[in-house]
Amino acid sequence: MTSPNTKIRYQLKAAILFIGIWLMLSITSTVSFAQETTPIEVGPTLFKNFQRTDILKMTIKTNTKQLVAKKYKEDWQPLSMSFDNKAGEPVEWTAKTRARGNIRKQVCYYPPLKIKFKKKWLVANEMDSSFNDLKLVVGCKKGDFYGELVLKEYLIYQLYEALTGISFRTQLAEIEFIDTENNWKPFTTYAFFIENQDEMATRLNARCAKPKRLRSKYIYAEQLDKMNLFQYMVGNTDWSAIGSHNVRLIKCNDYPLPLPIAYDFDYAGLVNAPYAVHGKGIELEHITQRLFLGVCREAGELEKQIPLFIEKKATFYKIIQDFPYLNKKEKKEMINYLDDFYKILNNPKSFKRNITSLCREGGR
Repeated sequence: MTSPNTKIRYQLKAAILFIGIWLMLSITSTVSFAQETTPIEVGPTLFKNFQRTDILKMTIKTNTKQLVAKKYKEDWQPLSMSFDNKAGEPVEWTAKTRARGNIRKQVCYYPPLKIKFKKKWLVANEMDSSFNDLKLVVGCKKGDFYGELVLKEYLIYQLYEALTGISFRTQLAEIEFIDTENNWKPFTTYAFFIENQDEMATRLNARCAKPKRLRSKYIYAEQLDKMNLFQYMVGNTDWSAIGSHNVRLIKCNDYPLPLPIAYDFDYAGLVNAPYAVHGKGIELEHITQRLFLGVCREAGELEKQIPLFIEKKATFYKIIQDFPYLNKKEKKEMINYLDDFYKILNNPKSFKRNITSLCREGGR
């Protein structure tokens, strides 16, 4: 018969063994998941056919007047697009389009669009039919000013991609819209395509998680910290990781927890759109005012991201300064706005006062 003391010794040995194995797995996991995921080859796809090293020039024909008049109904309607393919040959593709977005349909005359292609057509043209639609961001209204807002939002996507490859890709475009019913005169605007979300996830060896409320402790912390600090850098408060608002969560085979990916930056202070407002429940006087909305972390955890942002500073500034489609005044204002962020980043007291002391229990 085993004595009580012997049982206790066995239990202690088992506990020590368990803790040892747990620590070993934890260390292994930390090493395995510290690096960013390695993209895999996807394609050919719609988005990859649109990708250029420079701007994509395109003509889109649709019933523009009807598209605007019925934007709240989000009815699909025919569309054709003409552009030069990568071989320099003119092509014309047919698809269908509808308005998308929520608030932007209310504050903008021209809504952002979703464009969808037939899967059979994609297969016939040797493209992956799994990714048969794309989002298209266009100017809120006509005119150079609103075109500049599109360009600035596009640049934020470029900054985010430079910070972390776990992001959406975008393709800048200059599009002439022609009304098929000749009710409106043709007009040209800057725009950009956003990579299909399932294509993005597949490229990152992942899959999209269903949008739902998810506590921040169930989101991969390191990537969440990067996103939280980036949102603060660009002055964006119109997002929620736990509520999946303007944040896409993906489940990646290389990571133990879902990864957050930010998108939709037109309300960011770095864009400074006249129609932009802060996120729900945030009372700030101007859209350019920053407010840190990140989750509270253990002391020193968020600070671990500071070296990365400092390292990326020169890259961020170069992306803006070398961008040929935005005038010098707008580029200078964007640089000045980022300068204010880096003053906070480089001052421990200011970082604590403006960022870590304003963290939110449970996140946003």
